[in-house]
Amino acid sequence: MTQADFETVVDQHWNTVYRLLWSLTGDAHETEDLTQETFLRGFQRCHTFQPGTNLRAWLLRIASNAFLDERRKRKRAKLAPLEDDLAGPSTAPGYALETAERSALVRSALAELSDLTRLVFHLRAQEDLSFREVAELAGTTEQAARWHMRHARVHLLERLGEDF
Repeated sequence: MTQADFETVVDQHWNTVYRLLWSLTGDAHETEDLTQETFLRGFQRCHTFQPGTNLRAWLLRIASNAFLDERRKRKRAKLAPLEDDLAGPSTAPGYALETAERSALVRSALAELSDLTRLVFHLRAQEDLSFREVAELAGTTEQAARWHMRHARVHLLERLGEDF
């Protein structure tokens, strides 16, 4: 794969990878770093991609591995991410506050889930992957992926309510 070919891959899949990592980290800076790391790893390992297979799934697997590698490294170093205290401009006075509060509630509820459960939830709910694809990307069985998805749904419903 040439550099120009890979630039096309980045253009086509940047948002998908970014969404996955955002759902796992909840931090814009960390998400940006991990997204860049994902595509760097993908470019370095493009010779391992088998043509005819799912390129999006391959990139999402690299992204989830980059996230898990960073978490393991952080646990060893015992570092915590910095909180993002910067607020962007709002369109209406109440809108920004309401959006921030709702977003914080969702992030808090998702943070209570294990990394694997959050990964499964995102891949299934946001990326609309089949349970077979989710299981393959998450390194688990289809049955376990279904359990993690159900666990995430139940937990989010309990924490956020049905009207959320």
